[in-house]
Amino acid sequence: MNGFADTTEDKAAKSRESETMKVWMWPKSSELNFYNDLLTNSLCGAGLDIMDLKHGKLMLQVGQAKPGDIVHIHWIHHAYQNRNPLLFIAKSFILVLTMLYLKLRNVQLVWTIHNLYPHSVKHPKMERFMRTLICRFCSKMIVASESVKRKVMKEFGVPSSKLSVVKHGHYLGVYKSKGIDFRRVYNISEDADIYLFLGAIKAYKGVEDLIESFNAVKTKHSYLIIAGKADKEIEAYMQGVVDTENIILDLRFVPNEEVADLISAVDVMVMPYKEITTSGSAILGLSFKKLIVMPDNDFIDEYFKEDMVVRYDPTHANGLTNAMKTALNVKKEGKAPKYEEVLKELEWSGIAEQIKNVYQGG
Repeated sequence: MNGFADTTEDKAAKSRESETMKVWMWPKSSELNFYNDLLTNSLCGAGLDIMDLKHGKLMLQVGQAKPGDIVHIHWIHHAYQNRNPLLFIAKSFILVLTMLYLKLRNVQLVWTIHNLYPHSVKHPKMERFMRTLICRFCSKMIVASESVKRKVMKEFGVPSSKLSVVKHGHYLGVYKSKGIDFRRVYNISEDADIYLFLGAIKAYKGVEDLIESFNAVKTKHSYLIIAGKADKEIEAYMQGVVDTENIILDLRFVPNEEVADLISAVDVMVMPYKEITTSGSAILGLSFKKLIVMPDNDFIDEYFKEDMVVRYDPTHANGLTNAMKTALNVKKEGKAPKYEEVLKELEWSGIAEQIKNVYQGG
């Protein structure tokens, strides 16, 4: 009897293994961030079948999901947010019906919570209600750090058992060099010290503080490059800045093919963000082994080691200014932080296995 039972179990196990788990990913890829492409490719490498849930077609496409499938959503606020409160309620109602449909169909809903709240929140009370409700419908949720896990548990009343910590993967080898000499492009000498702010420029990213601090520490041999697409509010602020000596304002979307050469040309990356949960930009800087200046937060302790980050107290009047001074001193000391050790923990193959385990209920 035992032999027969073992044989039956073996057959069942082999049958389960032969069935490829289907995951409906929203989004499967993105033109603005390689994160989703890297995640999708790694999950495919782990033997999963990844389907694309198109932006704006969530409610239409989930009808194709079958019992046992996974619907994995990242930035879910696009499905319910609207500046008009009535449309916010209407979209939220449709999303709730969609989630109820998935639950009745035995389709797992998994949500990667990249930020506790979206950067733009027009209706805070409704936003909190919706995110709390979505947590109730999710089978599992993924966060990128223990600190974010604690915040989600506290803010939305989520039990620890529903939350899995899976780190954000690195960007090693993603952005290729095209041989662009950005020091020559910006007319900066080879011996100059360069700070870089890179990415979309919005109010919460603290660019105003950065410009003020740079003007307080700059010398004739130091430069600040601010590269990225600015929103209207920040663009208007930039036009009013009086002292722009040694500040390079490259206010455009920096194409992927220029990222590697731009980062390679600088000494320090500065991220004076007013809000941080997990920063893809910081992980990008880490991937290029660049010294980073950023406000003190729990994320640093979970992703970085000594001499990789100069942290500061954002409530201190001269916090950023002093950190920028310190960063150049650290850079000139020529220390060799253990980047390989840190980046090994952020390999996508390992991340894929962790997420696969989440899907399987581990």
